[in-house]
Amino acid sequence: MTLLVWRKSRLTARLEIVRSLHAELISDSAAKDRHTLGSLHWQNREINPDGAERGEVMSAYFAMLWRFERLHAGRKVLLEEGNGSRDVALKMLDEQVYTHVAEYVCTFPVIKDKLVESNGDDPVFDGAYLKTFDQLRRSLVDSFDDPEKKARLGAHTNNTEKCNCKCHEVPAKPPLPAQRPFSGASA
Repeated sequence: MTLLVWRKSRLTARLEIVRSLHAELISDSAAKDRHTLGSLHWQNREINPDGAERGEVMSAYFAMLWRFERLHAGRKVLLEEGNGSRDVALKMLDEQVYTHVAEYVCTFPVIKDKLVESNGDDPVFDGAYLKTFDQLRRSLVDSFDDPEKKARLGAHTNNTEKCNCKCHEVPAKPPLPAQRPFSGASA
């Protein structure tokens, strides 16, 4: 009986971790950051280097990288605590986050290129964070048997494979004009 109670409480705790990790990816602030990055990515629009847009994009870019870093750390804890086996909780987490991770396999390199193109004098230092995202991506590839899921998680890993995203078919658009404060009537 004690063992049964322990297993149930352990599973409940693991499912709470899953809920918490997934909730961070779908929070209001994450939705705002996803919209900022996604609209640039899917509209294939350049970033305006004048004004605040580049700063907003940079902030959203790193906020999403950090969210995935926390997801990777939490997933590793679940995996290590389960002695490397994928129990119900880990399978649930993997299914819930698959689409998010697969989406950002393409989004991160596209947005980074746009940030660099918008201002070559202000480099993007994301090495360790991008490596952590890649570790998460590789770990998820091993979790799925579905060849389509494996392929989506494998895109953009060395710039030799064809990306499955339709974003690359959208013609490039110029940046939006810089937002300038209204100065009132002209002289």
